[in-house]
Amino acid sequence: MQASENQSRTELPKAKGTYILIANVAQVRGCRIGSLGKFDLIPGFYGYVGSAFGTGGLRARLGHHLAGMAEPHWHIDYLLQVAHPVEVWYTTADRKLEHHWAELLEAAPRFRVPIPRFGASDYHRSGRSHLFHSKRRPSFHWFQQQIRERFEGVEVEQLLVRPPSARSSCD
Repeated sequence: MQASENQSRTELPKAKGTYILIANVAQVRGCRIGSLGKFDLIPGFYGYVGSAFGTGGLRARLGHHLAGMAEPHWHIDYLLQVAHPVEVWYTTADRKLEHHWAELLEAAPRFRVPIPRFGASDYHRSGRSHLFHSKRRPSFHWFQQQIRERFEGVEVEQLLVRPPSARSSCD
């Protein structure tokens, strides 16, 4: 199901699940990402793979990310100070798929890892990341097909995000 441009984050389900938040950076921007350091973000689309298995599920977690917090908590919150969210791909499957989805994007030729260990603090000794960059807007239909081929019974939904309000800068 594809959502309309006018849907809001409150229309995300309260169910637990796994998601990819797609955000756009229009021009080169410098940004400090917590303890990971300062990075130059190049123009393009960034896909962040996350999970929401805590209280409030997808609605609470993505609501936090999309609200543009003054005090960043997660790595993605730092990125969203300069990147504009455009869509969310998610599933309410009851199993944790975050690492599997990250591996899928890492292996896809159109994506590259821009910041090692981003969103993947549990990979202490590796360069694994849950953030991926693509010069062009990623295709939801491509991703949906990949999920259908690899994960039996997992359905993925798409939610387009309203144009962002003014955000603070990392520069």
